[in-house]
Amino acid sequence: MSTLWDDKKGRFIATGPFDEEMPHHYIIISDYRWWTNNEPEIYRWMDECLPRGRKHQQGMVVIIENEADASNFLLKWQ
Repeated sequence: MSTLWDDKKGRFIATGPFDEEMPHHYIIISDYRWWTNNEPEIYRWMDECLPRGRKHQQGMVVIIENEADASNFLLKWQ
């Protein structure tokens, strides 16, 4: 079952997992300015805290395999 969460600041929306074909958590970046202003620090955090580092990012979406890492991202950047 999919969940949906937004940070109330308009920075991103988190959702997932959807089903067996889309089993991951998806963080959709909705505030491009916030992302570009914090990009070096976000990448540094991703490289240190996520298994594949910044390779989790695909365009304006961060794809995270497990709930714990997705929660850590959301807690860090909310």
